[in-house]
Amino acid sequence: MTMKTLDASICAAVCGIFIVLMAPLLRAATLAQLSLEQLVDAAHVIVRSEAVSNLAVWHDGEIWTITTFRVEDNWKGRAPQQIQVWIIGGQAGRITSYVAGAPRFRPGEEAILFLEAARDREISITAWGEGTFRIRRDARTGESRVTQDTAALPEFASPAKASHQDPIRDWPIAKFKERVAQALAIPRGAK
Repeated sequence: MTMKTLDASICAAVCGIFIVLMAPLLRAATLAQLSLEQLVDAAHVIVRSEAVSNLAVWHDGEIWTITTFRVEDNWKGRAPQQIQVWIIGGQAGRITSYVAGAPRFRPGEEAILFLEAARDREISITAWGEGTFRIRRDARTGESRVTQDTAALPEFASPAKASHQDPIRDWPIAKFKERVAQALAIPRGAK
């Protein structure tokens, strides 16, 4: 056995022992889901909107998608009739940048968006997928229903000692709007 092979074997053994000793100390990351009241409080503006178009741009070395929305209804604050929301990731030319949790929209798609100001006067979605509620029409009844983007993500499990926040899944839009109005009525800091 050569000295080089012996050094590599010792290094591999030390690394293996280190991993075995450290494994019990490592824990999987879990994200705590924000409550509807926390989302309402954090958002500067809440709108019912329809996606009109997408434009991918390079900005500060990152690919961003600017989605233009037509605002159908303001639920909190006042947004103009058309807004541009900046979302990290997208496709610029042959380069695709995917960021987990960053929502994407197709023209014609309707959503309730919880929005906040970002840097350089840009508009962003509060907590990305948590502040995005897709609208779909029930084929049988024609009723509009909403589902939070994070409703299907296993990463959003509630911590053992915290109260469980169920994501919003397939709620009638009237019920959702009423819950948002109730959260708006709660004085700031009491949520």
